[in-house]
Amino acid sequence: MQEPRSGPWPGRFVWHDLMTKDAAKAQAFYQALFGWHIESVPMMGSVYRMIVAGPGPIGGIMEEAQIPMAHWMPYLAVTDIEASAAKLKQLGGSVCIPPTEIPQTGRFAVVGDPQGAFFSLFQGLPESPGFDPDLPVPGRICWNELYTSDDVAAQRFYSALIGWKDAPKDLGPLGTYHVQMHGDKQAGGLMKNPMPGTPSCWVVYFFVEDLGASTAKAKQLGATAMMENTPIPEVGSFSMLSDPTGAVFALFQPLAGSC
Repeated sequence: MQEPRSGPWPGRFVWHDLMTKDAAKAQAFYQALFGWHIESVPMMGSVYRMIVAGPGPIGGIMEEAQIPMAHWMPYLAVTDIEASAAKLKQLGGSVCIPPTEIPQTGRFAVVGDPQGAFFSLFQGLPESPGFDPDLPVPGRICWNELYTSDDVAAQRFYSALIGWKDAPKDLGPLGTYHVQMHGDKQAGGLMKNPMPGTPSCWVVYFFVEDLGASTAKAKQLGATAMMENTPIPEVGSFSMLSDPTGAVFALFQPLAGSC
């Protein structure tokens, strides 16, 4: 396993929040599935359930009664959040929550790309840059994947906003999978939504060491499986599920020796 590096990691996803209508139910599910430690932190009049997995925190669980459905929210690190939010709007994106301070942590903004997929921009303080995106720890998010209504337009947007470079892979009948390169690192992937008519969205993948056992356990704990133990040639295998509160997520086991 790699040794932890110190951040920040601009252009990479460094934090993830689960937005749900039932935080207690979500916490019980993920703690049982991954063995997370949860720390309850008072924040702006509510409770933020900080997720600790491996050497440190990776995100949190927040209860929001007004959201239309539960979802995972990835945070993308930037060096200047004001400039990034302004550039995003110029490129056709939307700013739902403008750059806002998180006490003793940094600043964030909730934004949407032109196809309607939501994520957050994040500019952390030097002491809170987020977690190392390349550290392979079971129970941590190891991949972020965009399902979009227009993969060509989405690629132009993220390349212009973040500087990601496209490393396309031919998936045959499924079209092209666009691996997003940030320098020599893989920052994520995007593809045309395999479920036409559903909203564009970012999906998170959790690293596991035994996909079959983890998938079975997730189902026993109340998750609904949409795809199970599906191979990705030369990469690994994954399962796509929704948790008991309705948030979609994936489990991923890499091929031996690839991490």
